Formats: sequence, C-alpha cells, structure tokens
Amino acid sequence: MKALYTKYGICALCLLILTGRSQGQESEDVPPFPFSLQYYEIAEDREFDPATLDDLRAHGVTNIWIRDCRSDKSRAIVRRFQQEGFRIDFMTHGHEAFIRDEAPRVSVYDPAYELTVRENVRRGLASLREIEAPDYVFPYIDEPFHRKPYLDYSPATRAEFQRRYGYPMPSSFEEAAADPRKQLDFLNFQSLIFRDGWLKTGRIVREFDPRVRIAMTHDSHNVYGGGVGSNSQMAIDDVFYWGGDYADLFVYDIYPYLTFDYRYGETGVYRKPRMSQLHYTMAQLRNMTTEYGKKMGFWVGTYNKAWFVRFRGKERAAQFWSEREVLYTAVGGGADYIISPSDYMGHNLPVDRNHWDEYGEGMRILQKEGARIVETPKMKAQACFLFPRTQYLLLQEEYYNVGLSYELFLRAFGELDILHEEQITDDTLKGYRVLVLCDVKLLPERVAQRIARFVERGGVVIADCVPQLDENRQPSATMRELFGVTEASTDRIRRAGQWVPFVNLASKFSFPPASGETDSPSVFDAVTEGTVISKIVSPRPCKPVEGVKVACADSGIPWRIARTVGKGRTTLFGFCLQDTYFHACKTEDDATLDALYDWVRTAFEEAGIRSHVYSSNPDIEAALRSSDKRGYLFVINHESDDPYCEVTLRQLPGRIAALTDVESGAAVARNNGPDAIRMELEVPFGKTKLIRIDYE
Repeated sequence: MKALYTKYGICALCLLILTGRSQGQESEDVPPFPFSLQYYEIAEDREFDPATLDDLRAHGVTNIWIRDCRSDKSRAIVRRFQQEGFRIDFMTHGHEAFIRDEAPRVSVYDPAYELTVRENVRRGLASLREIEAPDYVFPYIDEPFHRKPYLDYSPATRAEFQRRYGYPMPSSFEEAAADPRKQLDFLNFQSLIFRDGWLKTGRIVREFDPRVRIAMTHDSHNVYGGGVGSNSQMAIDDVFYWGGDYADLFVYDIYPYLTFDYRYGETGVYRKPRMSQLHYTMAQLRNMTTEYGKKMGFWVGTYNKAWFVRFRGKERAAQFWSEREVLYTAVGGGADYIISPSDYMGHNLPVDRNHWDEYGEGMRILQKEGARIVETPKMKAQACFLFPRTQYLLLQEEYYNVGLSYELFLRAFGELDILHEEQITDDTLKGYRVLVLCDVKLLPERVAQRIARFVERGGVVIADCVPQLDENRQPSATMRELFGVTEASTDRIRRAGQWVPFVNLASKFSFPPASGETDSPSVFDAVTEGTVISKIVSPRPCKPVEGVKVACADSGIPWRIARTVGKGRTTLFGFCLQDTYFHACKTEDDATLDALYDWVRTAFEEAGIRSHVYSSNPDIEAALRSSDKRGYLFVINHESDDPYCEVTLRQLPGRIAALTDVESGAAVARNNGPDAIRMELEVPFGKTKLIRIDYE
C-alpha cells in the first residue's frame, strides 16, 4: 500500500483523511464530503484492477456512479466497491418519457402516462436490486430543456390547459404571442409539463425503491436565461420556475468550464472575466435549492478523452489546475455533492495525471473537513440580483450575458445572491437589503410596486436600466418615478451566436444569426475624473426629474443618478454595465476596471451596506460558508498573476476563536478591527486555499 501511494505522489497520511483527522482538529471520525466518480458502463473485457481502489481513495472519492450492473462480472465489481466502503450512484437514460427532439409521445395529462412511466422504471431500475445500499438515482432526462418545435399540442394537454386557464390553448407560439397574457400562459404551461412529469415519475421511483434519493442534472445555460438563439431556441424554461419538489439533489452540469461558456457574440470569444457565467447560473440554482430545502451538487469536468475529444490540446492540458479551481468555486458557492467524469474506459481514470492529481490534492484538503463543510450553508448575501422571468418570456431576448454584470457586482461588493421575480411577493424581498437590477426593461406592475415600497421602507436599489414596461408590454411609470427620471434609454449591444473553440476542428459560432452580424455596433462615451479617463459603453441617456445628477459623462449625459425615497435610496448608472465591463476586460483597460469596481462599491457604501466577505483582489475569489458553530472560507485564484489579497470578514454568526489553514493546520494571522476581521493572504496562480473558522 505504501508503495502505491508513493507511486502517485501521495503521502501515507492520506489514509487518515477520509476519517476527518488532521493537525489541529478534533479526533472524532467525520463522514467524508460526497465525491462521486463516473465509472460508466462496467468494462466486461477487462479484469478488475485493485490498484484502482487505492487511487480512488487517495483522491477523496466516496461514491461510484454507474449505469448498469446486469452481468455477473459487473455485479461482482459493484459488490467489491461496496465492500470497500464506496457508495453507488445509479444513472439512467430517463424514465419520464421526455426527449428534447420530439414532443412527448404520451401526454403527461393522459391516464396512460403513469403506466408508461411505471414500465420504464421497472425495466430501467431493475439493476438497483443488485445494489445493497444505493445512494442517489438519476431517473430523469439528462440536462432537460424544451426545444421550440417540440412542444406538446396533444388533446390531453389541450384539455389540461383549458382546465387551468379557462380558454383554449393557442395552436402555436406565434398565435399566443399576439396577446401578452396568452403568451405568458402558453409558455409557462408548456414549461410546467416537464415539472408535472417529474413529480409523477419521482413518486413512482420512490414506490419502486424507497431506499434511494433522487437526483436531477440541470443544464448550464438554456434554463438560466440562455435559451434564446441557443439549443432551446426560445425563452421558456428556468430552474426556479420548475421548482424542486421532485428531487432531493440538483446537480449543476459540467459545462462550460473547460470548453466554452455559452455567452453570446464576442463575449464568448474572449472568455474573461473568468467564471462569470458559472457564478451567475450557479447562484440561480442555489436560490432554487435554498428555497425548496434541497441539496445542490456540481459536475466538475475532468480533462479526459471521451468528453473533450474536440477540445483537447496543449492549452487545456497545461491548465492542470482547472479542476481544482472549479471544485473550490462550486463548493464555496454552496455545492454539497461533487461528481466527475472519468474516461469511458471502465477502470481507467482520467487520461492526464497532472489534472487528476491536482484535482485529488484539492479534494484531499476538503476531505480533512469532510461532511462538516456540508453542515455549513453558503452564507446569505446582503444583496440580491433579480432574474426577470416575465421579461425573458415576453421579449424573447437572452438574459444570460448579464452574467457579466453579476460578476462585476460580485467582485466589487464581495457577495451576491439571485432573487427570482416570483419571489417578490411583498416589500421585504426575502430579507435582502439591496436589490440589483441590470438590463431589466420589463416588470409586472405588482412586482414594480413592491420594489418601490421596499425602497420606501429602507431598501436600496442599484440599477443600470429603468424598467418601463409592464406584463402587458404597456408603458409603466412606477420605476421611472422610483428613480426620479424620464426618457430613460435601455439600449445595449445586441449579440448573437455562441463561440465554440474547437481544437481539432475549425472554431465557429454555434447558432449564428442569419445576418452574419454577431454583435451590433458599439457606442462609446467617457468619464473623466481628475486625470483618469474611463470608457463607458452603451450610454443610456435619461432626463433627471427628482433624481439627483451625481456625475455626468464627458458628453454631458448623467452617468450616475441618486435619489432618496422614504427611508431608502436608489442609484442609477446611465450606461450598460455588462457592455462596459466586457470592453474593459477585453482591452485590459485597468483604469476603467478600477473605476467600475469603485463606482459599484461606492453605491453600497453610501447606503451603509457592507458585505460579509470581501477580497481586495478582484481576480481572487473569497467565498464564505457558515453555520453558528463554524465556517469555511474558500479563496480561489482565477488566473491572476498577482497572488496577494486582503480578505475581510464582517457580521459573522459568532465571535471568531480561531482561523486555521486546513491544508497545513497552521493558524492564519488576522487583524481584528472594530467592525471587521482582515487577513493578508497569498494564493498563487492556479491555487486555492481553504480556511476553517471556529467560533467561540
């Protein structure tokens, strides 16, 4: 055994890791953090290599994800894994009778639907009986979303629509789009067909085998605002609207972290700032799982032959730190379960040993704390970023590139959650102190009025766009009055097509626009502050009425307008933040980047709002999970050549007794201020750090 660990560069102390014992920790056994590795179909033509077990343990693996165990040999291998202490996750091809490229063959609302699902479950889960202690079963279609041509117009579905809405279902999306109310009803109903099918399927799966917990794998862009002009073709699905009553675990899928990030137009060609779409979309899934009391998981893509055959090359081979980077980003963002693919070669592990071992090093550090991390939720932020579902459905415009604006606020302020439009049911906004609106042009009138009351009672709204349409696509004055402006522009660069950076094939735009123009022309202005000139993109002129012009651009248009309303306040930026932030990143315009971070921070500071966690280096993320007993600080370098940052912690659940570097077991030096704890940290390029926080 010792020789085996030496071969893989792993010290003998790793044998203690999965029990949770490490320097400076309590000695009791701690269950491990759930880490599942895809074993795919069991390779029938190969003998089982016992060294695989040691390699998996040494990399922190706790679960094995399989698709079948029907033969004598495969059953024997699964039994061996279970005898060695591994849990089994069971993947299926989906039993709810949905596929993306066809309308449902049996309507969810047809009495025959449950009979179809029961037969699918009976056949598809038969192998579960061979597993002594299954953990999670994946009984649904992988990465579900609707494709526009394949909606359900069957008689049973039409009858259900009539029952729910009191009028006949439109015969097409085009017919529904003639009336905003019917468009919303039609799209919401068609989207809920999936949810209604999952609810029935989940019940049948639990009846078939009550031992299992149910997992769902969610897509990374079509259901987070990126369906228009993409794989889905239209705006229809989102994870919050589907809800979480039909599964126990929701796993964010693997993409886009080793290949592409699905941003539209030029923003997808130049993929910085790093992790913008991961942070933005993962926050949406975290919002749903938090609301429904479910677990969130994450697929961390490994550099392997099968899944990345068209993207493998020298550049990605050299990014051996990428799996560890994504792992810490995911767990720091609230993931309580990690799953990864290996090669589809049965006993073979990922093809690149540098990638695999660096990933394993990151997981071994996590396993020193194990399930203690799962006991600490992602700390709720002071501020939230709105997802405007009604706008997305009615305007049929992507609401995905706005992830750049989300990233700007996350880096400038330090923390940011997502709030779905349907969660605004009163003027408390779920207890958040700040609401961020970026590129929001349309809001249901009831939502706009609740936001106005939120500000009046002391809330803060920061925006770069004034919503001026209601749910009937009619003009609304509510938000104009809130910000104290009229004649407010909502222009931004229109982008289409998603860049696919193939290595072994020619790179191309997927879903290119018919015109061939992926990006509309840019419009620029400038802001001069002393000797510093910052370039703003897509200026949005407006006419201040009760809003106060805090500052004007060189052209004379106000670029920052503030207003006090009741006990609260509003700040309106007079330009498109996503366009400006992207242009500054692409051109490496440090003056504009520094100004953007400062402008956003100032908007929070003037309102007296401070974040729980903040990193002084925008390219080094600091993410906080905490209970009232202990917390964990994840510090992640996202390709910064500058390894230094000062991390600030405020308003924690308890008084800090100790800060410990989990990897080394050493105490972390800190400066205790009157209202904050500050740490000067060094996290080199491609590295991560995990710090445990113990409260008195």
